[in-house]
Amino acid sequence: MVVLAPPKRVLIVGSGENGSATALSLIKGPYKNHGHLLTMLDRSAEPPAADAASYDFNKIIRQEYSDEIYARLAHKAMDMWRTPEWQEHYHETGVVVSIAKSAIQGDYIKRALAVNALPGMQTEGKDAYILETAKDVKNVYPDGVELGEFAHQDSYINEAGGWGHSRGAVVDTVRRLREAGVRFIAAEAEELLYGMTNGKLDVRGVRAKNGTSYCADFVMLTMGAWTPKLVPELASKLLPTGQVVGVVKLNREELRRYKNVPVTRTVDNGFYIFPPTVDGIVKCAIHQQGYLNPIGDYKSLPRTILTPGYSKQHIPQEAADALKAGLARVYPELAAKPWFNTRLCWYSDRPSGDWLLDYHPKFPSLFIAAGCCGHAFKFMPILGDLILSSVEGTLPAAQKAIWAYDHQVPSRVDASRTFYKHKSLVGTVEAIVGKQARL
Repeated sequence: MVVLAPPKRVLIVGSGENGSATALSLIKGPYKNHGHLLTMLDRSAEPPAADAASYDFNKIIRQEYSDEIYARLAHKAMDMWRTPEWQEHYHETGVVVSIAKSAIQGDYIKRALAVNALPGMQTEGKDAYILETAKDVKNVYPDGVELGEFAHQDSYINEAGGWGHSRGAVVDTVRRLREAGVRFIAAEAEELLYGMTNGKLDVRGVRAKNGTSYCADFVMLTMGAWTPKLVPELASKLLPTGQVVGVVKLNREELRRYKNVPVTRTVDNGFYIFPPTVDGIVKCAIHQQGYLNPIGDYKSLPRTILTPGYSKQHIPQEAADALKAGLARVYPELAAKPWFNTRLCWYSDRPSGDWLLDYHPKFPSLFIAAGCCGHAFKFMPILGDLILSSVEGTLPAAQKAIWAYDHQVPSRVDASRTFYKHKSLVGTVEAIVGKQARL
């Protein structure tokens, strides 16, 4: 294990939620008053990059995990979201979860509520309970909001939870890092640089696409879906998958009616939808296996609006249709509206659904924090501390086993997406979209 402390220089490649949270923990801890020893390398001069997963209106913040490890961590993170340090970016609207009565995940509600009932998982003044009837479901939504068929299915609400403004949280964290003296460089990492440590090959930095080399005593890759570009052997273990996102725009009257709705998830098809922003933007998405973009020897690499030739990229038409079906199931009125924008949000996926927070087994000065699997942002207030604990070798055994470079619990599977299969972007027809909104 490496002891991270001055005068060691640290290079963090990627300034999204993982990278910025890690740097924040470092300047609060061993690098307090030594921020100048930290360098953040990012594709954008003002992180997060416009195609990063964290460049977004909102992400769900919830503790609805049937897995106790993540449930307890999410509960701890939510306590932090409510503090003055983070509360500006957190909106506690409650989270409604619905499942079709015939779904194979029919026991999800029972398992999730069982974890919510464990000692230490309660939030004062916030309850989690089953919505027994369609009327009960209707009662947690504002008057004037038409609900779809999900209201007649198995549902519950957890009043503890809601959504976070992901881009705002990252931008605010980057601001604090700059104020602490952390150096930011706009460049795209192209390859790792190597040297010798005690007679053994080790990583010494990265070479950027512009040819400039950036070196340090310790290198941390927090690149999300772009990680396989620098560590190709992780191309399948950290598979980049494009997840579909759609946006509709409300008029003033619609915004008045929908502004206080809770976050809503229909677990059996992976669909979820947020309350509107103050500008009337309503985002919905599907948590699924996702789309692959095969390039050369890579099974998939991100294809975004910053990819040459794809500046006006939209999701495949079949994905837009699936989103509209999900939207009709929750808010039929909004399903009739045209798309304001669509995008692919690129996950870094591990088959188990667990993160990868570990050293590279061959290079003692290279640490990797990736494998978001679509559920990392909600942990941002504690994520940096978890990453730093892994660097220092102080993680609890259960966490260390599932976040290891070589996963130690092969029986774990991401059951939330087993009902979908990967699809290829090759040959797909893009959806037709009207006006565009910057996500």
